[in-house]
Amino acid sequence: MDANSASPPDPPGPQDLISPGILKETLNREGFRLTVQRQKILALFEANANRHHLSAEEIHQYLGKQGEKISVSTVYRALHVMVKLGLLQELELAEGRKYYELKSPIWEQHHHLVCVQCGDVQEFEDDAITEVTAQETRNRGFSLLDGQFTVYGICPRCQGRMEG
Repeated sequence: MDANSASPPDPPGPQDLISPGILKETLNREGFRLTVQRQKILALFEANANRHHLSAEEIHQYLGKQGEKISVSTVYRALHVMVKLGLLQELELAEGRKYYELKSPIWEQHHHLVCVQCGDVQEFEDDAITEVTAQETRNRGFSLLDGQFTVYGICPRCQGRMEG
């Protein structure tokens, strides 16, 4: 595909996969089964529609509090499958710590501010960053698959602790 041709349509995003039937079809098409654990993990992300980033450990804790008997290794395996299928996106926002979020369409890019002291992650959207990403992609002949901008700094709360 050359730089001037139209991009292929985006694959269905998580917003299109709420139905267990469609999720089952997607998993089966790729050679996976729809397990209760996968359903519950995806439901957890859908319940946090504000794009809250979750680590595997946090997912394990949430499900445990709901009475689910699931191991951390099962959570990791399910997350790996969902990333592979394009349902979730894996992010390494803090050193050595991976987070997951629902994969959003490329035209809904969002970016991250990460506090290097406490690990707080805040999302923001900026059309200028999104446009620069698209323009640079076109200028260099790339086909844009994903783009995000991560800024590392110290949040106001941690700045207050340092001053006080």
